[in-house]
Amino acid sequence: MRKSIVKVLRESIPAFTLIELLVVIAIIGIVAGLLLPALTKAREKANAARCVANMHQWSLALGMYCDDWNDYFPYDGYGNNPVVAQQNNRAWFNVVTPYIGQQALTNLYLAGRFPTPRNGSVWVCPSATNKTPNVSLGNAVFYYSLSVCSHVQGNTEVPFRRNQYVAPATTIIFCEEPEDNWPETQGRDDTVTRHSGGSNFVFVDGHVEWVKFGDFCRASNPNNCPLPIGNIGWADSSINGDWTAGIIYHWWPFVESNTSPGNG
Repeated sequence: MRKSIVKVLRESIPAFTLIELLVVIAIIGIVAGLLLPALTKAREKANAARCVANMHQWSLALGMYCDDWNDYFPYDGYGNNPVVAQQNNRAWFNVVTPYIGQQALTNLYLAGRFPTPRNGSVWVCPSATNKTPNVSLGNAVFYYSLSVCSHVQGNTEVPFRRNQYVAPATTIIFCEEPEDNWPETQGRDDTVTRHSGGSNFVFVDGHVEWVKFGDFCRASNPNNCPLPIGNIGWADSSINGDWTAGIIYHWWPFVESNTSPGNG
C-alpha cells in the first residue's frame, strides 16, 4: 500500500531537537539585542529632525511677527497664570501662531485640544519624556519657550528690538522647554538635553541649531554647568559674564543689556 505524500514528507524531513531550537532562539535574541540600540538611535534621530522642523516653524513665525511689529519680539508669557488668563493674551504662544497657520494656544486649551506627545504637533517635541502629561486649563505643559532675555530683567514691559542684538547668529531667542508650565526660558533652570546631550535653539538671525549642554547652561543650573560657563549667572550680561571671551552662545542681546533702560 502506498504511503501518502504527507506521510512521506513527514518521514523525509528531520525534526529539530530541543537543543537546536534553543540555539536558534538564543541567536534570535542576540540579533534582536544588537538591532534594538540601532533602532532606538534611528528613532531618536527622526524625533530630533521633527523637533528641528517644529523649531523652524516657530522661527518663521517670530521673524514675521518682528517684521510687523517694528522689530520687537513678542511677550514671553507668564507661567504662574493659566494659558487662558488675560495676562497671556499677548504672549508669543497666542500672537505668533497666525503666521504659521496655527490657532492660538488659548483657543486650543479652551476647546480641550491640549497639545501632548499623543497628538503630536508643532507645539510638542516628539522626544518629550513624559508621554502622558496631566494637562488642563489650569495646568499647561510647554515643550518650547521664548527666552526671558528678550526684555530687560524683571520688566516684561521693556523689550529689546531685534536690531539691538549685536551677535544675532549666536544669540538665543527660542528654546526647548523641560515640559513644565513656563512659556519662558533662561540658561539657569529651564534647560533640557533631550537630543544627544544637547538641545535645539532658534537664534535671532532665524537659523536653528543644536547646541550641547555645556555651551548654553549657566551657573546654579541643577545639572551643574561645566567651567567656564559654570561661573556665569544667567542674568550676568557683562563682559565678564555672558559676553566674556570664549563664550560661544549668548542669552542677552548686548553687553549690560540686563540693566539697560531698553526701548519699551
